[in-house]
Amino acid sequence: MTRTLWPVLTGFVIWSLAFVGLYTLQALGCHLGWDTALHRAVLIGAYGVSLAVLAGLLTIQAITLRQRKLATTIERIGIGTTIAALAATAIIFAPTLMISACH
Repeated sequence: MTRTLWPVLTGFVIWSLAFVGLYTLQALGCHLGWDTALHRAVLIGAYGVSLAVLAGLLTIQAITLRQRKLATTIERIGIGTTIAALAATAIIFAPTLMISACH
């Protein structure tokens, strides 16, 4: 049963790992006193990588879904949750592009 839930869970598992990773980099850069330009570049890079990984997952899910003649409900829901995770990543992590990295 758990195996069948992975299409639904994968997008938000990746989102949560990216969330923790991005804010870890933010705190680490502030604590270690990274140069502002470097810190911003690292945060923007992490943002871009998280979007790319989720877009790649969505592409893989779409290709897999297209190859099957009859997709399961779980697979279709999985595509929807991955789209939601990609949108959440784009919106929630967007402040890393414009706000001050440290207080």
